Amino acid sequence: MTDSLTLVQKQRAHLQDAVDGLGRLALTALRHSVDCLEQHDPALAARIIADDAEINQQRRLLEQECLVTLAAYKPAGVDLRAVGACMELAGELERIGDYAADVARLLVKRGATPFPAEPVAAICELAGTAIAMLEATLEVFAANGDEARARAAVAAEDQVDRDEHAFIEQVLERMREDPEFAVTGTQLLWIAHNYERVADRATNVAERAIYVASGKTPDLD
Repeated sequence: MTDSLTLVQKQRAHLQDAVDGLGRLALTALRHSVDCLEQHDPALAARIIADDAEINQQRRLLEQECLVTLAAYKPAGVDLRAVGACMELAGELERIGDYAADVARLLVKRGATPFPAEPVAAICELAGTAIAMLEATLEVFAANGDEARARAAVAAEDQVDRDEHAFIEQVLERMREDPEFAVTGTQLLWIAHNYERVADRATNVAERAIYVASGKTPDLD
């Protein structure tokens, strides 16, 4: 029995390492998306879009490994919760990678004309907060952290929401004053929303970490 438990625990650790690896790919894509937005770098945008295929592939592999683990090792208790969480986070992280690719596609669609500097700076600040949240929650999950650490990792979510709402009002006001800004404004709103969704999904990661540790499913929104 002890040997069996040891195998389950090793497999659980392997899956959590795989989540960490997928998370690093998603974080890299996000950081690159901020860079290409700041620098208006179409070549980097194209690279982000191409690299999204690797994130998709790693998601599928992780989900398959989770299913094999459930069938072959029959985990229970905290190990079962951890395997289930790894499967859920595979989808969360793949979607986060999509947000980075969506930003890159909007930049490519924009063509040679950069976005205005002031709204780009506001978006990048919001994005930085959201990315930091995601990185912190992934660290908590990988370390089997407790509820207090998980909650602390997403403490900035309300700030991200406030920043997005303020940004929306600023862009809408400019669109009302200058109808020709409508297309650019709409694109900027979509980009900002993609980064706000990163913060939302970071909260989902924190909830999964708490669930694994305690068996409770909190609502951190």
